[in-house]
Amino acid sequence: MSDTRTERKTIEEFIIPRGTGKAFHLAAGQILRITAHEGKQVADVKFINAHDHREQFCAWWSSCLNSERPDGLITGGTKRITELFSKPPWERVMLRVIDDKVGDHLFNGACSPRIRELMPEFEYLGSETCVDLFREVLAPYGIGLEDLEASGTFNVFMPVRFRDDEAGTWEFLPPSCEKGDFIEFQAEIDILVAATSCPQVAIINDYNPKAMMYQIFEPAG
Repeated sequence: MSDTRTERKTIEEFIIPRGTGKAFHLAAGQILRITAHEGKQVADVKFINAHDHREQFCAWWSSCLNSERPDGLITGGTKRITELFSKPPWERVMLRVIDDKVGDHLFNGACSPRIRELMPEFEYLGSETCVDLFREVLAPYGIGLEDLEASGTFNVFMPVRFRDDEAGTWEFLPPSCEKGDFIEFQAEIDILVAATSCPQVAIINDYNPKAMMYQIFEPAG
């Protein structure tokens, strides 16, 4: 799918306040832009087939599939990806990244009550984690936590490095974005999007959680 930015039509624009979440629809062909309009901040985002909730974006598997190409054309890896694949048995491209001003993200899960327990040094704005927020915003669609792909989160602007130690342990870093940076996705199918402005008062949000801006565009026709 191609797009001429100057001819786009804005369908919707909204803010997800810090420490909150929202679920919304993105129609096939439409473009979703996520902007760090207040500065350094991570957004946790899930992509679900709007008509069959069993089909969901599989983050780590997408990272692998973007790295493995018989023709040698690499479309991504552990920091950025171009094609967002659904989990088996579907394994098709649900969305494509068409613009990425940063190119340094994580493809994994989301902060949860268990993470909060294991990492007590991470403070939060309130009592809710991103997993709690996903549960709240997806409940009206009949989707529970048990229905979600555990490794199904696109952690926008969240850089993680793996240390050169015996276990290859994780190292969390400040957000990879600066104020005004954005990433854009174009949907290949109708998508139910669930997104949070991560509530962790920790290094991953530069110790100051912020809101994030979302814009939905209709591409040039």
